[in-house]
Amino acid sequence: MRVTMAVAVPEDVVEAPEPRVLLAEDEEPILDGLDALFSSQGFSTTLAPDGEVALDRIALGTFDLIVLDLMMPRVDGLTVLRKLRAAGDETPVLILTAKGAEDDVVAGLEAGADDYVTKPFGVKELVARAKGLLRRPRREDDRPRRFVIGAALLDLDAQHVRAAEEVRLTSREASLLGYLIERRHRPVTRGELLVDVWGYNDGTVRTRTVDVHVQQLRSKLKAVPDGEAWIETVRGRGYRFVAELEREP
Repeated sequence: MRVTMAVAVPEDVVEAPEPRVLLAEDEEPILDGLDALFSSQGFSTTLAPDGEVALDRIALGTFDLIVLDLMMPRVDGLTVLRKLRAAGDETPVLILTAKGAEDDVVAGLEAGADDYVTKPFGVKELVARAKGLLRRPRREDDRPRRFVIGAALLDLDAQHVRAAEEVRLTSREASLLGYLIERRHRPVTRGELLVDVWGYNDGTVRTRTVDVHVQQLRSKLKAVPDGEAWIETVRGRGYRFVAELEREP
C-alpha cells in the first residue's frame, strides 16, 4: 500500500517559478530529448522546430534562457540571435553547433551568444551550461564603469569602446573585461571566470568558451590603438588585464 503525506506550506512562503526555456532545434529526436531533459530539471519548456517559429515564440513571451541550434530551416539560428540582440533582448542564449564548426561558434559569439555546446553533447554538460547561464554575475559595486585607456574610452555599462571608431561589446564581453579590470593586479584563472562570469558551480567544466571569448574580444580590440594587447595570457595561470587605465571622473 502506498502512503501519501500532505505537507503544509506556510502562507508567506512563495515557491520560485520554474525557469522558462525556449528550445529551438529542427531535428525532432533532439528537440524531444531536450524537452524531456529540461522538463526533468524543473524548467518550463517551449519548443520551436525552426527559426521562424522561434521568433514567433520570442515575440509572444519572455524567457529566462534560450537554447538555439544555429542550423535551422526557414530562418537560421544566427539570424534569430541577431534579431534578438538588435531588439535589446539580453536573454541568455546557449547555441548548439556542429562539431568542428569553429566559424559558427565565432559568428554566434559575435552576434551575442553567451555560451556554446557542440553536438554530440553530454547531458550533464548541457545542464551545467544552461543552469550556469541562469545565474547572473553579481556586480561588486554600483559605480559607473567608465575608463580612459590611452586614447580610448571604455564604457562597460554602455558596452562599447570609443577611439577613432566605436567598437561594440556583447554583454558577456563587457562582463569579462570588467572582471579582469577589477582584478588587474593578478592573473585570473579560467576556473574563476567560469564560476564568477559565466555562473558555473564548478570551474573545472571542460569548455573552451573562455578562450574563444578572449580571442574574439582581442580581435575586436584591434580597431583600438594597442587594444589587442590589453589582455595578457599568463601561461599556466589564465589571463590578466595589463593596460594602464583610469576611472573617468
